[in-house]
Amino acid sequence: MRRLILIPALASIALASACEQETPNHPSSTLENPEPEAEPTALPDDRTVDYNLALRAASLKLLDTPPSLASIKSIELSQNPAVPYREAVDAMLADVRFRDRMVRWWKDTMRLGGEAEGGIPSRDTAPVFAAQIVVEERSFGDLFTASSGTCPTYDPVAHTFTPSDCSNGVPEHAGVLTNPGVQHQFFGNMAFRRVRWLQEVFLCAAFPVERASGLSESGYSSPWLLESISASPVDFRALGTVVCGNCHTTMNHIAPLFGRFDAQGMFHDTFQVLTPVAPAPVTTELSHWLSAGEETAWRKGIPAADLPSLGQAIAADPAVAACAVARAWNFAMSKDDIVSDQAVVPVEVIQPFINEFQSNGMRLKKVLRSILLSEDFIRF
Repeated sequence: MRRLILIPALASIALASACEQETPNHPSSTLENPEPEAEPTALPDDRTVDYNLALRAASLKLLDTPPSLASIKSIELSQNPAVPYREAVDAMLADVRFRDRMVRWWKDTMRLGGEAEGGIPSRDTAPVFAAQIVVEERSFGDLFTASSGTCPTYDPVAHTFTPSDCSNGVPEHAGVLTNPGVQHQFFGNMAFRRVRWLQEVFLCAAFPVERASGLSESGYSSPWLLESISASPVDFRALGTVVCGNCHTTMNHIAPLFGRFDAQGMFHDTFQVLTPVAPAPVTTELSHWLSAGEETAWRKGIPAADLPSLGQAIAADPAVAACAVARAWNFAMSKDDIVSDQAVVPVEVIQPFINEFQSNGMRLKKVLRSILLSEDFIRF
């Protein structure tokens, strides 16, 4: 089993539904002359390079099958096994079975899947679109900004992608942000489930995500003014054991953009989600999310008037690039989900791949190749 030399620090982050109050991790010391902390001792790297084990791991990961005997022998008999290993990785990434694997991976990652039936839209098209972007080495930003071909189909027999436009009435498509299957799957009160899905899948972190430089006595830590969000009919400004504003100052500025999709993922001119109030839920209004004069935004200082604008902001966010690379790393290394399983990847481990991703036009397949050729993948 591959062993990690760096042990990730697991981040315990409150979920959007909880919005728990944050507390300082390290209270100030009361010692006048505290002893300096000793430098951490680096663990010895006693791993050895084994290209045949790496070949087996890569083949099972990319193609769901062990490597061929010819591939194994080519590495065993080579004076420079790095060369046939690299050639084998390139062949696997070009294999049509890699397309199947990407479709399945993105279904798992996006928590989506299912054919259209009984008025329910297909939940396959968003993960198929993501897989197509990776396989065809398109910019990962297209996942949020593409204005056509955002509901493709995939034929697992012919191993082919067929581009198709979504038909859910949006004024302008914006990648998976306007996908009807996504909007159906994550339909819920005030569109918060849709916002949470976006945040956790593509930014690899649960809410809260925006933090000011300091923590107030009340526990409020968002850079937004608390008064920017609504206090009625749901009091998002409440300060108590749970500080809702830490999450909702961000969420409430995004959610209205998703609020016009109904339970079947169809777009309307009016809001289609409900506000949970007694004695019965009511149709959500903009004032239920935001105070008068507030506009929708991706983050504080990054306005987003509509979903295409939101997609542009997301595609330009460095945190999205880091998340995509982290997910590719965990995929290659057979790790669990970054958010739900807290399989967090230390940034210093993947920083070279993040740099590559940002400089190669956000082509994730190229980064995945680099990970499979890296020292961490070939050493055991």
